[in-house]
Amino acid sequence: MFKSIPVMSQDTAPVKQTFLVVDDHEAILAGTIPALQGKYPEAKILTAQDAQTALSQVEGYHPNLVIVDLCLPEKPHAPAQTEVGIQLLKTLMESPLAPNLVVLSTNVKPLVRLKPTINAYEGGFAAMDKSLPIQEMLRLIDLALRGSIYLSPELRSRPEFDRKWLEVLKLKFQEGLTDKAIAQKMNVSDRTVRNYWIRLQDSLGIYNEPGKELRIQIEIAARKIGLIN
Repeated sequence: MFKSIPVMSQDTAPVKQTFLVVDDHEAILAGTIPALQGKYPEAKILTAQDAQTALSQVEGYHPNLVIVDLCLPEKPHAPAQTEVGIQLLKTLMESPLAPNLVVLSTNVKPLVRLKPTINAYEGGFAAMDKSLPIQEMLRLIDLALRGSIYLSPELRSRPEFDRKWLEVLKLKFQEGLTDKAIAQKMNVSDRTVRNYWIRLQDSLGIYNEPGKELRIQIEIAARKIGLIN
């Protein structure tokens, strides 16, 4: 178990830490918050149950740690969606505040879409499955507060995917566009789109098999590892 290191100001007085927990499940908040209060009794702990409120809390309080679920509502009473959590993480990682981040979710696979951004992130970053013990969450929080980056072996072993390849997947399998329409939407040539499909196929380890539709196999593999919902 790593020990927490208090942040020091120039006069060496401990600076009070501020944590923000973002999750729309009351039961998760009820379990997470007491654990944080027990480990970090001096920390100010804020909560939010949707991305809109979370961004408002970040802007107002500048937390040095944000614990976030991937599947979140965009605003109060909206349906929870993984895309909302992914976009919230992107916004936080692009912010000059660069808060330390811990993803606590039932499915962390979609983080593979953000691997290049995570690997270059200036703050700490860790991700874990909600089903793991509270002590593992606290261990990863300590890692993130130290500025470390931790991804599970499953995520670390995944190849990185260019954002343009991911856009092709989204336009094809979430919006139903043809390759020609995808090329027009992305302002690239038809040949470039064909090249993106080849690179996706190679990265996903998909091979031509008799009796199997190649694009369907790409879709299945992409969904399996969280590239698309």
